[in-house]
Amino acid sequence: MKTIDNIKELNVNKIKELDPKEYICLLSHALRLGALYKAKFFMWLHNANYELISLDDDETIEHFIKELLAVHKKALTETEDSGLDFLDNVFYLVFKETSLFTEADCISLSLVMLAFVSYKADLISNEEYLEIRDLLVPYKVMISQCKVKSDNLFKAYSKMVGKDDKVLLLSKLGKGIESALPDAELVKEGFKEITYDEKSWESA
Repeated sequence: MKTIDNIKELNVNKIKELDPKEYICLLSHALRLGALYKAKFFMWLHNANYELISLDDDETIEHFIKELLAVHKKALTETEDSGLDFLDNVFYLVFKETSLFTEADCISLSLVMLAFVSYKADLISNEEYLEIRDLLVPYKVMISQCKVKSDNLFKAYSKMVGKDDKVLLLSKLGKGIESALPDAELVKEGFKEITYDEKSWESA
């Protein structure tokens, strides 16, 4: 995503000139960074959600840019040290591979998957998972009820990962932890969580 690639060049005017879809991508990316690297930033995003979406308050935007740059730098440093890819986590790549979702949807869905798998692995609470997921709602991005078969998502995932691959999961809000790949059944459950059962919809 162009804006994320050029994140160091952001200022208030550039933020306001962004295409709405590009801006939503940036906000979704910021939430992912906050969830993984800085809980205080995540909670600030939660509290400043209205001002960030409306773009009415320059002071809020300036603070957003300052904090985003700091967390972005922290994330780059930590992922470079671990050897994990900073932006393109495997769940993001799965959704991207389908060509069915916008960039913002791919980012938001990958964050929901990350949170759900972390919750099911007993790393974060159900409340924290729901908080992360529901904070994406005002952005009007895809977080559930995806019109794609969960089995197809899992097949794409299986082709992308190797047995020795590592992923970044949440050990708590604001703290990522390097982990072995989650259990396959847990990943399948995650994909089912964000899709819907076509048969049940057809019979409704």
